[in-house]
Amino acid sequence: MKNVTRYLRILFLATMALTLSHCSVAMVPVELLVPAEISIPRNIQNVGIINHSMPTDRGRFSDLVEGFLTRESIFADQIGADYCLKGLAEKLADSPRLTPVIIPSQRLTRSGVRSLPGMLSWDRVEQICQQYRVDALIALEHFDSNIHLRKRRQEKRNKKDDSIRVTHRLKLFIQVNSGWRIYHPSTRSVIDAQIYSDEKTWSASGKTLREARRRLPNKRDAINEAGLFSGIRYGERISPTWVTISRSYFTKGCPEFEIATRAVKVGDWQNAESLWKQVLENPDPKLRSRAAYNLAFAAEVQGDLERALELARVAYSRYGSKKAFYYIQDLQTRIQNKEILREQMD
Repeated sequence: MKNVTRYLRILFLATMALTLSHCSVAMVPVELLVPAEISIPRNIQNVGIINHSMPTDRGRFSDLVEGFLTRESIFADQIGADYCLKGLAEKLADSPRLTPVIIPSQRLTRSGVRSLPGMLSWDRVEQICQQYRVDALIALEHFDSNIHLRKRRQEKRNKKDDSIRVTHRLKLFIQVNSGWRIYHPSTRSVIDAQIYSDEKTWSASGKTLREARRRLPNKRDAINEAGLFSGIRYGERISPTWVTISRSYFTKGCPEFEIATRAVKVGDWQNAESLWKQVLENPDPKLRSRAAYNLAFAAEVQGDLERALELARVAYSRYGSKKAFYYIQDLQTRIQNKEILREQMD
């Protein structure tokens, strides 16, 4: 998800800033509600989750043949699909937007192997939604996993005794292709119909190839974990998601910064802002720049994004804060996301 990736980047940059500044900054966790990629109509609250990825008898035979040819676990994808549904249900249960209802008894078979099957009939969709009292039906209609194992042999010579130490490094890749449809019975429309590709990786090393293999999960467990991950990812695509990032602010350079830091730790933002405003009169331009940035940071943490953006612009244009330049872009994205959230949330 693009928004989640962006905020993970912010976390990485903030961590790097902490390292490079030799502890002249402190970190504060900030919890954000990130909008979904796909906007679900606001009259949808309770959603049924159903498995429509079960193959027909012919499809089961194909899975059996594929399992022998590729040495994968027989019917592993069928179990992985159940984990995929579990991941989606867990993610939606943590979301403030949608309430999941698992429909275990409806294991509908489908035709087709590498693509979405034909749609469920609207009469069947309406029957299921009425029976389970849900507003929409989310169907997992395709699930397929692909396994790749990358091997690397590394040699390192010991200068003392001229011996060679061998290390075997393995990386296991599980690519999951999960296809979904969201049926909205009241309008008889499909909100989403797409196959998504997600990848999960594991790494291990050992003195021998066998030792390295033992440290990797077996293929069945890996497929199940990758399926769970794919379901969680789809939950992030269709429902606003809480993420936690870390913001950094300046804590050293003059006595006012140190006192303000103690105020922040106890939540006394008014006192902290008052101290940072005093630093704006300091003759040192570097301290003025840091204080201006801190004031923008304080506004964001307190939830006033518009004021934070205004102060960040002042910190950059008037006081030359380089940190504020990138901060402006992040705040603009947060304000845009805030508008999207107003449309997605009731």
